[in-house]
Amino acid sequence: MSDNNSDEKALLLRELLGETLFRDIIIFIILYLFILAQSWENLFLLLFPIITFAYSVFFRIINTNKWRTTSNNTQIHYNPIGLEKKHANRLFFTAILQLILLFWIGAESYYHPQLIQSYDLFFNIIFNFLYTFGFYWILIDVWNYSKIVIRFKNNKLNTQAQNNTLLKSNLDKVISQLKLKSFKIVSVVNLSTFIFLNVLNISFTLFIDNTFSRFSYYLPGTGIEGSLPINISVVSFLIVIISPLVTSFLLILIYKDLNSINPADFENLLKELSEEDRKNIVENLTKINKKFNRDLARE
Repeated sequence: MSDNNSDEKALLLRELLGETLFRDIIIFIILYLFILAQSWENLFLLLFPIITFAYSVFFRIINTNKWRTTSNNTQIHYNPIGLEKKHANRLFFTAILQLILLFWIGAESYYHPQLIQSYDLFFNIIFNFLYTFGFYWILIDVWNYSKIVIRFKNNKLNTQAQNNTLLKSNLDKVISQLKLKSFKIVSVVNLSTFIFLNVLNISFTLFIDNTFSRFSYYLPGTGIEGSLPINISVVSFLIVIISPLVTSFLLILIYKDLNSINPADFENLLKELSEEDRKNIVENLTKINKKFNRDLARE
């Protein structure tokens, strides 16, 4: 008995992490070590890819383990914040691009130190754009994927329902989806934040010679051949905080919107199912939706 329990725990730990997550972590660490090997003293810019990658890991873990909350007889497609796999892939991609850009500017400070200051405009705009775009990207099509759907593997509708069902797609029961009002709020805030931060950054970067709009950032090769540090826009301090915070707020808004399920409407939606299937679905939903469990208990 103990052997079976130990095997199960080992299996759960392996599946908790997942091969894809290991792949992402290994690639990120290797590229990050390449950058650290350049002897960066100021690590502020290195926070950007770390934050982006941390969000990617968060979504990757959720996607890997979401199947644990459902039974084998019915598939509850529970996507209260969109497709976590797609979010993880997009954020991982932008994190890698940030690392590549940092490695490039670090290498340039060694090989062409006299040209570093000519990269001020290019680097500030591109680097901050990549960071803000990653968080903007994961929410641009959230409307298509943010929903809670029940899909039956074995066509477990009762006889009358089966007779009335002509298409397999009709077997999918949409329990909840993002409301239009919430989607508009998410879209407007997401786009406005992305545009505002980048326009603000460009504006400050264009006046980079102004002492109040920039700060000197020492690269690994700064000082070689009398080279000066690169100028970084002060807006970067705002961008590194505001972009993930706004995204987190919007994800919470989406999550709460989709998890507001009316128990009465839910029961009416599943009236065509057998008692056993309804009980099975309610049991699974109460596992993954604590608010629904509380609302159901009040009924």
